Amino acid sequence: MKHILLSLCCCLFAQITFAQGYLDKDTVKNLNNLRLQTNKRGMTILSTWGTVNTVAGGVGYFTANTQEWKAFHSMNAIWGITNLGLGLMGRYGVKRELAADYSCGELLHRYEADKRLFLINGGLDFLYIGTGVFLKEQAKTRTNPATWNGFGNSILIQGIFLLGFDATMYFSHQSKDKRWYKLLNGLCVTGNGVGFNYTF
Repeated sequence: MKHILLSLCCCLFAQITFAQGYLDKDTVKNLNNLRLQTNKRGMTILSTWGTVNTVAGGVGYFTANTQEWKAFHSMNAIWGITNLGLGLMGRYGVKRELAADYSCGELLHRYEADKRLFLINGGLDFLYIGTGVFLKEQAKTRTNPATWNGFGNSILIQGIFLLGFDATMYFSHQSKDKRWYKLLNGLCVTGNGVGFNYTF
């Protein structure tokens, strides 16, 4: 599982970084397309991670010989289904946004909302990691330590992966700040026209 986690993390960084290439000319439309491309790649990776955990967790649960491994795989399967669902919903959201027509202000708001979402999720990831550590500590005093250890290890691994995922997504978006605000400082170029942007 550690090797799978490491491989997927490397894939995550490579794929999202690949999406950060500069376009020939910055317009709000181009920057928004780059934002959506980043989100789409991220949701694909999250869905893949979810699928791997769902399948491996299901198989592992029915083939495990100990209660600790059964608990570990069952918890992974639950996380996998959740992450797969979130990834698929995220991809659907990207598709819906690509078909919509938003103003400059609305696109900037969505850019900021994406950063805020991944930043908040990053905070929750620390909570997941802490929960995993807590469960492992509880295993030392509980009557069924194998179950507590299995759940703890699973949540710990899931939290570490999600922290890497959310941090990468946040910084991938945040690295565009100068481009967004330089473009929107006075004039708003959408690709279809030019408008004025005032800051109060």
